[in-house]
Amino acid sequence: MKYLLPLSILLGLTLSSCSETNTTDALAAHQSAQATIAGNTELSEMSLYNLESEWQNEDDETVKLVQLNGKVQLVAMMYTNCTYACPRIVADLKRIEAKLDNYKKEDVGIVLVTMDPENDTPEKLQQFATDNNLDPDRWTLLTSDEMNIQELAVLLNMKYKNGGKGEIAHSNIITVLNAGGEIIHQQEGLGKDPDETVKTIDGLLRSI
Repeated sequence: MKYLLPLSILLGLTLSSCSETNTTDALAAHQSAQATIAGNTELSEMSLYNLESEWQNEDDETVKLVQLNGKVQLVAMMYTNCTYACPRIVADLKRIEAKLDNYKKEDVGIVLVTMDPENDTPEKLQQFATDNNLDPDRWTLLTSDEMNIQELAVLLNMKYKNGGKGEIAHSNIITVLNAGGEIIHQQEGLGKDPDETVKTIDGLLRSI
């Protein structure tokens, strides 16, 4: 089981420093807006939902990660032209999904984030969802610019490298986020027994 270091530390390690020009009033306004978006739930320093990046979903809507707040989320990274590992990641997610029949779709979401924003447009993601029979009431597919995707990958402990010719070498991780966007558990590898992941989700849902 893995946990996320505070975002302030991780982002300090991976991003260049920013100019300190924000006033106290501006910071307070920002925090107030974040609380409103998150359903008046204060986010911890370890929440991925503190990220300010903008994303496009499969319906070509602009969203922020904080809009995933309020339910347990399974998160994995993939790309639609992947012919080996990514289909197996999707299959692993479906195995987990099949074991969650006792819970409503609004209790657990599944998020796929592309590693290939140049190719994986919202339209391409929508086609991928259709081809793989992904329930739109549970599954969300996201793309953004390369910097935002790399930033999220670092926080998810995902490593990937574009080798050209449409091939991307990458690790294979399914991450469980609690309702506040904190990393609670990670399932690494392909074709793994999902029981521990399912137990983690079950424990989170029972505690809500």
